[in-house]
Amino acid sequence: MSDRPSSFVRDWISENIRNDPTFEGDVDARTAKTIEELKNEARKAGLDMTDPELDDDLLWDEVHAAIEMTHDPMAGGIKD
Repeated sequence: MSDRPSSFVRDWISENIRNDPTFEGDVDARTAKTIEELKNEARKAGLDMTDPELDDDLLWDEVHAAIEMTHDPMAGGIKD
């Protein structure tokens, strides 16, 4: 197993999953869409898509946790 897919996933998540104070949708649906985007970028980067670091179950846990950690409806709001 290469370190490259692991680094790619970690870097991609930190660069692309941001707080969205207007997000009121389904976290699971957002997770699925985000994984699709991540995997498309991994393909473009020439990564081996059979690498265990790009396994859907592993990605699901990482992406879902990242989305949950960034979801703060009050973030970015104007403070009284």
